[in-house]
Amino acid sequence: LTNIMTNNNIQISIITLTKNNCSNFLKTLKSLKSQNIKFNIEWLIIDGSEEQKLNKNKIYIDQNLKKKNKIFVKHINALKIKIEGIYPCMNYGKQKSRGKFIIFLNSGDTFFNKESLNIFFNNSLSIDSCKGIIFGQARIIANKKINWNFPSKRLKNIKLWLRFFEPNHQSMLIASNLAKSFDFPLQYNILADGYWKRKILNNASNIYYIKSPLVNFFLDGVSASKPSKKLFKE
Repeated sequence: LTNIMTNNNIQISIITLTKNNCSNFLKTLKSLKSQNIKFNIEWLIIDGSEEQKLNKNKIYIDQNLKKKNKIFVKHINALKIKIEGIYPCMNYGKQKSRGKFIIFLNSGDTFFNKESLNIFFNNSLSIDSCKGIIFGQARIIANKKINWNFPSKRLKNIKLWLRFFEPNHQSMLIASNLAKSFDFPLQYNILADGYWKRKILNNASNIYYIKSPLVNFFLDGVSASKPSKKLFKE
């Protein structure tokens, strides 16, 4: 791999899930590469791809991140360690992460601009490093013409909003200790993400909201995969 994890001073762990979609993986990789950072981050990739596409992702990593000495890459073959499914992989990834804070940015998702990680990091310096949360808006992109911010830029009362909604996990920077305190409950299937975020929000010591978009969430990415009719009914 391009970089070997040798530095314990990792500020942010970015956890990415990918499976058999090299073009989406490359899009996320290039977004990470473009970040203007002066602190150490870990990129932990849980790759469930078949061997040919997994090797292609390895080549992308080596070609694009060779000179990015602030990014420490750990590329995990999910099939080799026998982990299947989005939420088992997310649970595995956060437990293996080494950063003070973590964020999930799945294959196909990108940062909003080159300063997104800097904004996350700078704000993390003033919150509880054990139980704090920072989140910003996610730019939801349906297609080239239809997109919107979540939460809306018109929102006035974020505390009231949080009583009824949870942010996109792509837009949440969470203290590692807090994130590791709760697992995504596998028995809840498509509700596991919302359940986990609600547990995190309810147990945070402080929550800081950044009223600007920090990530792009594409409705054709891993996180937006449509469930089967049977799973949806469950």
